[in-house]
Amino acid sequence: MNKDKDLLQRDYNSLITQNNQLQRDYNSLITQNTQLQRDLDAVVVKFPLLDQYCPLRSQKRVCRPCPEGWEQRNSMCYYFSTERKSWQDSRSECLKQGADLVIIESEWEQDFISKHTRGIGYHWIGLSETEWTWLWVDGTPLQKDKAFWGWESQVIITGLKTVQLLCLVRMNGLLDAAMSL
Repeated sequence: MNKDKDLLQRDYNSLITQNNQLQRDYNSLITQNTQLQRDLDAVVVKFPLLDQYCPLRSQKRVCRPCPEGWEQRNSMCYYFSTERKSWQDSRSECLKQGADLVIIESEWEQDFISKHTRGIGYHWIGLSETEWTWLWVDGTPLQKDKAFWGWESQVIITGLKTVQLLCLVRMNGLLDAAMSL
């Protein structure tokens, strides 16, 4: 009988030890979960457009190179809006989406934009005049010798009050960062 009692006591002590270990593991998991939630919140703050590029579908993030409604060409995403706004309002709208008005950097890009905007009206580009100097939205001056279009005739449209906006996102790390989540 003492043997059975000792065996039961040993089993009981073993169960108490296991229960204590499980409680410590549980507490550790709660701490880890809390830290992971903080990390996720920090990522969402750091990458406010995460849901735009990597929407949550069935508890899993599905990433794509461009937001829905945008068009991808090479490593860029273009948004051709039908909404009419002033240049400044158009730029603000692009910036809200993590983009900016387009800076045309190559002849293929100019051709691509021209084909997509032909027949549907004017679109703002990221070029504006400041004190007689034409500047792109990134602050670089327009190099007239590298313009791929008749820039003199194109910039005259800046006198219009409202036209459609054209946003551009250059995927320099945003997609890579999102894919590594």
